Parts: sequence; structure tokens; C-alpha cells
Amino acid sequence: MPLSSAEIASALAAIVGADAVISDTSKMSAWLNEPRKRFHKTAAAVVTPPSVEALQAVVRWANANRIGLIPQGGNTGLVGAQVPLFGTEVIVSLARLDRMRSVDTAAGVMTAEAGVILENAHKSAEAQGAMFPLWLASQGSARIGGVLSSNAGGVNVLAYGNARELTMGVEAVLADGRLYQGLNALKKDNTGYDLKDLLVGAEGTLGIITAATLKIFPLPEDHETALVNVASPEAALEVFQLMRQRLGSRLNAFELIPHIGLDFQLRHGMLDADPTASPSPGTR
Repeated sequence: MPLSSAEIASALAAIVGADAVISDTSKMSAWLNEPRKRFHKTAAAVVTPPSVEALQAVVRWANANRIGLIPQGGNTGLVGAQVPLFGTEVIVSLARLDRMRSVDTAAGVMTAEAGVILENAHKSAEAQGAMFPLWLASQGSARIGGVLSSNAGGVNVLAYGNARELTMGVEAVLADGRLYQGLNALKKDNTGYDLKDLLVGAEGTLGIITAATLKIFPLPEDHETALVNVASPEAALEVFQLMRQRLGSRLNAFELIPHIGLDFQLRHGMLDADPTASPSPGTR
């Protein structure tokens, strides 16, 4: 017979302590209310393991009792992968695993735990004169584990790639509670399978990422941003090809922005003025 929500919460409290378990549905809103508000199921419980060892114990127990687990980072995902589908699952928040373990500018790597907020990872790198080149709109709340599990791209994917390409190694708790220790920081490594490429982008289905070794780069002294009005996507592609020919690897980002997006922001007071020099040809 399946365990009740009360039994699940009690068992989890015995494993990680009562202060790491939320069983009252009225107190779960921070973990259940996803940004698009399209999913409305509750959870059997929310657990916030204080350590990797505690997470391993939770996963071992869930595996033995056939309890569904949903790993959650900053709860910023837009497709509902971080919230319950049936209402019987346990949300596993990685928020308390939030240490920056190291920043090594000489090696060009930093090691961050899954609960580190992306913006804090940026600040840790920048404090050492380096940058982690993955920027998202939700970087003030998105966490490293979720960024990697969803293989996020961000605005600089053109130059630096998705999260998978910025990840050198991961540490992860597997379905039976074993710890995969793959925090590789060696750039030249041709020793067998690269399991991190399976874990990054797997949405927690193959294991729960607990830490990662990430590539960092020298912090640029300056940068330039330009808004160019174009008549069509085809014209934008021509501009992109020209910029890539002239700038090569120095071109970090290139985005096509429909004017309706600017109209929305102007209408709702998010922008003081239209930042473009003039309307694009043929658009108004």
C-alpha cells in the first residue's frame, strides 16, 4: 500500500530532521507556484537536505519505497518540470547546497554546489577577475543545479555554448543513493565515457546534480552593445554574417527582437523611451 503524505513526511523527518521537511501544504507555495501558473498540484512533502550525504539518504529511502522525487533549483522553469504532476511526489529542493567550493582562475574553473544562485556564481568569479558567461533573465533566483539540468543557454550561447559546453564535470546522487564523483577540472581528458554530458540536460531523470566544475574566462575590460534596425529576419541574418566575419570570436551575442516586445515594455512603463534610433524599414 502506498505511503500517505503524513507517513512520507514522518519518514523524511527521521532521515534529515524535522526542520528540513515541509509537510503543511499552506507553507509550500514557494516550491509549488511555478512562474506560468499552469500547474496546480500539491506535493506529498518538500525536503531541503542540508548536505550531500543527507540527499543520498533521502534518495535511498525513496528508491526503496518507490516514492517519486522532483529535484528543484530556483523554481524558475517555464515548462513545469520542477513541480508535481500527480500530487504524490516529494519535491527535493537543493537550495541549502549553496557553497562555492573553489574558484581557480589559473586553471579557468570554479566549483559550485547545485544550490548556488547563478548571480552569486557570477559575483564569485568576478571577484577573482573572471567571468562565468551564462546570463539569464532569471539569474537572480535560478540555481546552478537547475541551470545544468535544463542545459540552459542564455544570451551568450553564441560565443560560449549552452550549459553543457560550460561544464567540465559534475557530482551527482544516482537513483540508488550512490554518489557519482565526476568533478573533473582537467581540460585534456580522453579517458572513456563522459557521463557529465548525460547528466547535464537530463532534468534530474538520471541523477540529482549536487555540484559542478564550470569553465570561467578572463573578465573583459569593456564591451559594446548596438541596436540595429532591420527590415526582416533575412536582413538580420545578413547583419549577423557580416558581424561574424568582422569580429570573429569577439561577437558574444546576437538577438532578433520584434518591436512588439519593446511596445509592451513602453506601454507598461518598463522603458522610459524607445531605445531604437528609428522604426525599422517597412515595419510601421
